[in-house]
Amino acid sequence: MRQLWMWGRQGPGKRNGPVGRRRAVLALCLALLGGCMATNPYAPVPKELGIQVRVFESVVRWGDLRKMYLFAKPGTEVTIPDGLDMVKVTHYEVSGEHEIAPWRWEQTAVIDYVLTDRQVVRRLVDRQVWASDDQGKTWYRVNPPPEFR
Repeated sequence: MRQLWMWGRQGPGKRNGPVGRRRAVLALCLALLGGCMATNPYAPVPKELGIQVRVFESVVRWGDLRKMYLFAKPGTEVTIPDGLDMVKVTHYEVSGEHEIAPWRWEQTAVIDYVLTDRQVVRRLVDRQVWASDDQGKTWYRVNPPPEFR
């Protein structure tokens, strides 16, 4: 029987023990690693969009809620409702971003808040749509910010 050490075989159809197992383990690791990278929900998000939605989250969670309206498309007329100073956000949780069209992304946030004048705890689901007109350099919110009732 002729041994082909270069290819890791001993005779026709027989695998060389350790070499064949190493190849199988390596192939399995690469397949699993590739699968993890393909299912990573944060991988395809443009860098500038990621920064913009995190700043928006910070404003809603810790800042003045009237500043939410600064994330609208420049030139868009916005009306800031009264009573935002009576709202205290207690929790903000994002379920992830996904692309719905070229240069248009959607994310959903669950926001828990307290109406401080009545001591009422509420929750809302904020479906955010973000878009860019300049190939992802600047991002703005397409739909209006949520209403805290």
